[in-house]
Amino acid sequence: MGEGQVISAVGGGLAAVGKAAARLRRGRPLHPNGLVLRATLRLQGCSRPLGAAFLDEPATLTGLARLSRAAGFPSPLPDILGLAVRWPVDASQTAGRADGDVCDLLLATTGHTVLGRRLLRPARRWAPGLYGSVLPYAAGPRRVLLGAIARSSWSAPANLDALARRVEEGPLPFDLIVAPLLGPWQRFGLLDLTGPALPDSAEPIRFDPVRHPIPGLEPAGVFQRLREPVYEAAQQVPDRGEAPSSHTTARGRR
Repeated sequence: MGEGQVISAVGGGLAAVGKAAARLRRGRPLHPNGLVLRATLRLQGCSRPLGAAFLDEPATLTGLARLSRAAGFPSPLPDILGLAVRWPVDASQTAGRADGDVCDLLLATTGHTVLGRRLLRPARRWAPGLYGSVLPYAAGPRRVLLGAIARSSWSAPANLDALARRVEEGPLPFDLIVAPLLGPWQRFGLLDLTGPALPDSAEPIRFDPVRHPIPGLEPAGVFQRLREPVYEAAQQVPDRGEAPSSHTTARGRR
C-alpha cells in the first residue's frame, strides 16, 4: 500500500470519528462555543524575507476572529484555547483566487519551547499566552510555524463572559509571529481584536484552513493532509439551531 493510500485510509477513519463526534455533540466536535470579534491585522513584514507575501510584505487586513474553548469544559477548568482568524483575499493580486474568497488561520494554545510549540497546552486565561499553528506550513522551500502571542498588557480568565467584558474595555492585542521548525520566533505584525463580541448564534462562522489557505503558505506534512477529510466530515453536521446548508465561500464552515 502506497503512502497516498495509507493517508486516504487513515483520513477516512478519522473522518468517521469526527463525524460521529459532531453528531453526538450536535455540532462542532471541538471548540463548540466561542465569541466572534472583529479583527485587524497590521502586517509589517519579517526582517528576513521568507517567500510569502503574508509574512514579508506590509499590509492592513480586516476580518473576523473567534476565540473558543476546545473541549468545552466548565470554565474554572483549564482547556485548550483556540484563536481562529479570517480575512478576505485580494483576488486581483492572487492567482487562482476569486472575489469573495477568504483566508483562514487556526491557532491554539501551545508551549513555548521548540518541542512545546508542537504540542497543545491547556490554559486558564486568554492572555497572556502563546497560540500556535502546531502543524507546519511551506513558505517557498522553508517550513515554518505560525503563531500569535497575546500581549501581557491585557488579561482575562478563559471563559466567554470574562472575554466579552474585557473586549468592552478596548482592543485585545496579539503579536503575529513566525518561526522555522527549530529556530526562534520573529514578529511580522500585530493582530487587534475588537468588539462587539458576538455569540455563535448571532455570527455563525466556521473556519477551514484547508479550503481557505493563505496565499503563499501551503499546509505541509502528513498531518496537514489528514485535516481535510476530518474537517469535511465534521462540517456536514450542522450546529444546534443551524439549518443544514452547503458550504459558502463567504462564511465557510468549521
